Amino acid sequence: MTMTTRILIGLIVLALAIGNSITALAQSPVDFSKMDKERIPSDPAVQWYQFGPGGAGNNYHIYWHSTDPNTAFLGPNMGNSYRTTDRGWTYDGIMDPDGPGYKSWNRGPVEIYSPEFSHQDENFGICAMENANYVYTTVNKGLNWKRRDDISAQFKDQHINTFEVDPTNDNIWYAGTGHVRDANHMFFNHKAPHGIFGSQRKVPLPGGGTVDFGHRGKIFKSIDKGETWKEITPKGIEPLAQITKIFVHPGNPKVIFAPSTYGFYKSKDGGKSWKLLAGTGLDNDIIRSADMHYDKRTGKVTLYAIDLVKYIPNGKSMSYNGGIYKSTDEGESWVNINANMPIKKDLLSSFFIKKGYYKYGLAKYFQIHEKEAMSLYPELPDEMLHSISVVRVNPSNPDHVMLVNNYKSQFTFPGGMLWRTDNGGKSWYVTLRNGKAWEGKDKALWEARNNPTAHNVSWVSQTEWENRDEYDRKAGASIEFNSDGSTIMYQVAKVVCISNDNGDTWLENDEQVATKGTENWVGSGNSNLPGNEIVQDLRLKKTIYFCSGENTIWTNTNDGGNIRSNGLAVRKLHSPNKEKPMECSVSSVIVDPEDDKTLYCVHNRQAFFGKVMKSTDAGETWAQHGVIFDPKKYGNPVGLIVPQQNLTIDPNNPNRFYISIPDKSVNDVTGRPPKSFDMHGVLRSMDGGKTWKNINDGLPNKKAVQKIGLDDQNKGAMYAAISGTNSKPGGLFQLKDGSDTWEKVNIPKGMVSVHDFYYSESDNRFYISGGTMKGKIQHGGVWYKEGTKDWQQVFPYQFTNNIRVSKTNPNVLLVSIPSKGTDMLNPGIYRSLDKGITWYKINSGNIQSDRLNDLDINYHKDGVYYSSTYGAGYYYAIDRKIIPEGDINSLGIN
Repeated sequence: MTMTTRILIGLIVLALAIGNSITALAQSPVDFSKMDKERIPSDPAVQWYQFGPGGAGNNYHIYWHSTDPNTAFLGPNMGNSYRTTDRGWTYDGIMDPDGPGYKSWNRGPVEIYSPEFSHQDENFGICAMENANYVYTTVNKGLNWKRRDDISAQFKDQHINTFEVDPTNDNIWYAGTGHVRDANHMFFNHKAPHGIFGSQRKVPLPGGGTVDFGHRGKIFKSIDKGETWKEITPKGIEPLAQITKIFVHPGNPKVIFAPSTYGFYKSKDGGKSWKLLAGTGLDNDIIRSADMHYDKRTGKVTLYAIDLVKYIPNGKSMSYNGGIYKSTDEGESWVNINANMPIKKDLLSSFFIKKGYYKYGLAKYFQIHEKEAMSLYPELPDEMLHSISVVRVNPSNPDHVMLVNNYKSQFTFPGGMLWRTDNGGKSWYVTLRNGKAWEGKDKALWEARNNPTAHNVSWVSQTEWENRDEYDRKAGASIEFNSDGSTIMYQVAKVVCISNDNGDTWLENDEQVATKGTENWVGSGNSNLPGNEIVQDLRLKKTIYFCSGENTIWTNTNDGGNIRSNGLAVRKLHSPNKEKPMECSVSSVIVDPEDDKTLYCVHNRQAFFGKVMKSTDAGETWAQHGVIFDPKKYGNPVGLIVPQQNLTIDPNNPNRFYISIPDKSVNDVTGRPPKSFDMHGVLRSMDGGKTWKNINDGLPNKKAVQKIGLDDQNKGAMYAAISGTNSKPGGLFQLKDGSDTWEKVNIPKGMVSVHDFYYSESDNRFYISGGTMKGKIQHGGVWYKEGTKDWQQVFPYQFTNNIRVSKTNPNVLLVSIPSKGTDMLNPGIYRSLDKGITWYKINSGNIQSDRLNDLDINYHKDGVYYSSTYGAGYYYAIDRKIIPEGDINSLGIN
């Protein structure tokens, strides 16, 4: 065989290999005529991976699989749902990345609610979702869910609070209506002891919330595996009753227990008839939470129930009733087992506990203000019980029980967020301990109660919590044992902790440490983080800044591979410093054009709200530099959000800073400015970011500035993209160097809303994106202009947002289509490898692909993409059509 022949054969083999590789990744380009008619699948060549810690917002929903001790589900409050199959070390999103807009509720169960699984077929399950009356089923153990309107319709527009399957026969299912597991919206107070549904901010004030919000207490039964349902509601039940839980007796499945906020119901004939077991030992018959243990060996059922803790005025002091109860005769009688749990006056007098007693306990329960509560009830009682809200019993030990004292969102007070008994309620102690008072000033008082005092939580990304407060200001709403009782998951404010030793010790496990001794973390895949801007600088080849809500700024590190091959590790840049970190939300950051170690950032809420912060050591420490506005001018800063976007420094005049503040962003940022806010639009500083003034002359609508940035073709000039409508057009505007007035730029005819722009220097193309949701295709999408040539449409769709072009290869373009609360059929991220001639949808792996805050391409490595989401943190992707091999840590970019 000659050398030429060998080369020819080699080339043929290589061509076949490349052909097979391309075939494996083959995907038809987007047919834009079908965008609003049929589902378009994503190109498998691009897979998004979530990175960054999980902690922000709150996670009110934790559920373990009914029979698999390794599988659990989370439904955190930023519009997410996740599944773990390894007890919480890693998670997958269970919402459909290629589904229609999230408000269609067809992406899956947003904030999954009360999933239940067959005991015979572990793959089959049914669930609800938090804030809509939809029902979903799964046939693959909860990885994917299908919305079942045919089932929802049978529940007569009622929200399902609990599903329960007969453990001996998965054809038989029960469902009970209500919202009582929704700890962020369902409250119990003096005026509405049986429950009130509303927002926490409104409930404490007279007239807040609503008792009758369309809910009706009902129970349903299915005998064909959930396909058809028949109402079996107990006769005479109070219409507003919340069905707290349903239990099926495993040893006698004809016996059904249905605790409610209007008493405990029991059926002995599979729901054909019911008996209200009133006057059986409960003080109030208002059951907030209940759980059941079944002993397979003896056939014995042990029931636990929380009867509403009522605060009862007693002259100038306070008394209480209710609490935790136990039944060992299948609900026929109940015994109070509060035992030693009530807090005595000595501990109640501790400053932090006393403050919470009046502010979060009495004031909110009686719907009065804190000062009035202190005035009416100045004398502390001899003892007071926390208003506990959740009870769970270990499925392997009827004497091992946990109680949640949720003083973060329910009307109770601190001094122990999680109570535990190991002897069936004969005695109780706080089993999760965090805060200075435990081993400090209150140590002796707790030891006198035989309560351990050592800190027993190992924090990862929230180490500052350990010594921040006397007792942790945060608390949890949800705790669950897995199916064999060996692992416990507990939600502490915005993070999830696990215990594998019955609650003796706890570990925050939303992230893992990439390298021992560092704060480099790899997220577990269950992020609930509000992502903000992604910031790169051409001078920084291995550093990217990721702005975030509640967690300042993150930057990438190179050791994520120590945890998993596709793990991208990040490190938090604490503000003002690592020693005294504060919780703050950074919306935008910029690198100084003259010194890449100097950074400036702005905050849309929390600490340093309205201020410009400066770092001269690449983000390690920060100090206040300037003031944009005083949030106190507009109300209580605690409840305000003012998104500030696109912090920019003019490199030709480094004292000239710019920022934009829209009223409503096309990006999915959290919140919007208060109605009284008067500094919308573009703001400019002429003294290096210290003082600021609006510069809106010439803009058609100062509240609609969606993007500002440098005009890269004209020194000292700026562009502003303004969203609009046919009746109130926006457009693209330019501010020339030295001018105080914006001038309109010619854009494609009929385009009334511009959302983003991008100048691609390597091919001299200037891109704009925009359009309106119900506009014409020729009036939206993405357009480009080269020099003096006419505008050309490159992405023919009526509504787009982000447009990005690779700095290393101008053929690579990314575009995003946000769903903006609609049921749009194909929102998400689109990629072109040929300057926009053909496009491919690339949503795979990103459960909030339709709710982006930012989108970017790595400045130094073509084929690496990043996205920032409304509430699922950050994602990265490697385009396998550009980079066939290698993981994120082997590309030399971290």
